[in-house]
Amino acid sequence: MHVRWSHEEPRPETDLVVFLHGFGADENDLFPLSNYFDDRFTIASVQAPKQLPPHFGGYCWFPISAALEANVDDIRTALVQLDDWVHSVADNYRSVSLLGFSQGMAMATSLMRMRPGAYPAVVGLSGFVIESPELDDLFQDEEFAASDQPLFWGYDPADPVVATDRIEQTGAWLRPCVQLVEKTYRGIGHGIHPEEMGHVLEFLNDHV
Repeated sequence: MHVRWSHEEPRPETDLVVFLHGFGADENDLFPLSNYFDDRFTIASVQAPKQLPPHFGGYCWFPISAALEANVDDIRTALVQLDDWVHSVADNYRSVSLLGFSQGMAMATSLMRMRPGAYPAVVGLSGFVIESPELDDLFQDEEFAASDQPLFWGYDPADPVVATDRIEQTGAWLRPCVQLVEKTYRGIGHGIHPEEMGHVLEFLNDHV
């Protein structure tokens, strides 16, 4: 995986937060958010593996339609590759948490279902969850349901990219399954507001 780190060498006395960007971005897109974090944390901003055509630019975790539909095999490949990488570095830190934006939220919420209890905190911003029976063999949902996973979900109800029905679907899945902190930020569109990052840091400090 191509990764931009806040510190070049592992720092075992810190807590790792893995940033997962959205469709069409790269490892630099979310990295400025690392300025909100103090030295207690190490940030790893991961570049998605699939390069998009030049007219799009950037990278994606898996190809996706405007309706956020995707091929299950592409999703599976991306999840297994990212899960393998995260757990190859996890022992270098006190803990590992996930922060995903847009398509990166789909990745983060899927990783937490693959290894229940592995992440003290998961943050999803302006994104969605993946629901597919064809991935049930990857997800440990029975064990996950008992894990009481802490999850922060921030979004604009009028997000122009993640449609209202997909937001509603995401909420309907998350609310009974996780220890949820849900906050809405009207007027941010498909973006991240400084106030939101303040809430994210409060959430991480409560759970990590």
